[in-house]
Amino acid sequence: MLRFDVRKFIFNTCFLPAAVLFFSGRQYVCAQMTDRLYVSDCRIDTLRKGLLSFEADNLSFFKNNEFNSTVQKGYTLPGFWLQLKTSYYPFTNLKLEAGIHSIWFWGTTRYPAFAYKGISKWNGQDYAHNVHVLPYFRAHIALSEHVDIVIGDIYGGSNHRLIEPLYNPELNMTSDPESGLQLLYNTKWLSFDAWVDWMTYIYNLDTKQESFTAGVTARFKANREESPLHVYFQLQGLAQHKGGEIDITNEAVQTIMNGAAGAGIKWNINRNVLKYINAEIDEAGYIFPKGLASARQGDLSDAGYSQVSTPETGAGYYAKLTFQLRDFNIRASYWSCRNFISMFGSAFYGSVSTKEDNMLYRDPEMLYLGADYVYPINAGFAFGVKAEAYYYLSGKMYSSETGLYTPSAFGHNTNFSVGVCLRVNPSFLLKQY
Repeated sequence: MLRFDVRKFIFNTCFLPAAVLFFSGRQYVCAQMTDRLYVSDCRIDTLRKGLLSFEADNLSFFKNNEFNSTVQKGYTLPGFWLQLKTSYYPFTNLKLEAGIHSIWFWGTTRYPAFAYKGISKWNGQDYAHNVHVLPYFRAHIALSEHVDIVIGDIYGGSNHRLIEPLYNPELNMTSDPESGLQLLYNTKWLSFDAWVDWMTYIYNLDTKQESFTAGVTARFKANREESPLHVYFQLQGLAQHKGGEIDITNEAVQTIMNGAAGAGIKWNINRNVLKYINAEIDEAGYIFPKGLASARQGDLSDAGYSQVSTPETGAGYYAKLTFQLRDFNIRASYWSCRNFISMFGSAFYGSVSTKEDNMLYRDPEMLYLGADYVYPINAGFAFGVKAEAYYYLSGKMYSSETGLYTPSAFGHNTNFSVGVCLRVNPSFLLKQY
């Protein structure tokens, strides 16, 4: 039975979309959807000194998640986010951006009045606004050829290059911009990104806790990325802290951590059809310090988890294989874990059900297949299509409160997701000083 399901799963989610795109006649060569639609250019253009420009940055999306297992409920994301900002280069090593950022979902006229991270929870009429608009400001300073400091709205989301068990690319659509402080260091041998995303600021005697996330990613390159066979090693870490000394909540300080270490090989083939093959393996970890492991409602809300007593530590193993075939990218991966919880990753990369309260899985495994295609319309304009499938081998399911196992009534193990995105990012020169 398993062999039949997997074959059907592979055909429907990988081969069929690939065949349709392959014979479509498009001759554009492009990177995977994450790079073309979600990742921003983090470089300062020294030739733009004295230029004042207006920029509109928009991502429109429609994504349908058909999730049928006990891991996560299905949902649809129809909407867009829009940044309107001015950009000014007073010096060759300084870029200033200022404007507004807003997010909109089709079919609604009111929005929860707090920062978005994933699907926001509704807190009633007292916490609603007609729009969700935030001020936007970024100061990007190049201290040297290799070192950059970013203050304000940082280069967040998929710009951090976190592996999928640690970060769900869907958050590029739904979450607010990350804001705080960022250090970037790039050479031909090392790419380094360290940041603090300040999520909740508090005042004296505030009735909520302050909250921020600190992260670091480092990729060590054994040779040049354009080499026929490129080898790299990577380290990644995330820590989310909730606390504050001046609030009056009397809630315990909480610090949740995720991390990963791994290595990869990229074979740059650059043929007419097959562009490259990338193989990567990582080990991921999770820590929730002892004494804080009895989570209350909302303690892990950023990860989507509700009422559950979380384990103290956990680990997971991730193996991924990626092919670039002409205009489309195909990915296959295997994931297994024990007591692992991801703060910002999909619930499929974890041991906790976000659909059933107080339920955990014992040693779950998952097979993933995904295919995406990006059509580069023009400079600053791109359209993408993405299809994914998660085959979740959940093993036994048990209660986090009683430790008792329940019958294996998991529903459908195969979960599908399809979506389209349009990135529009034109820039207009206003004045040259």
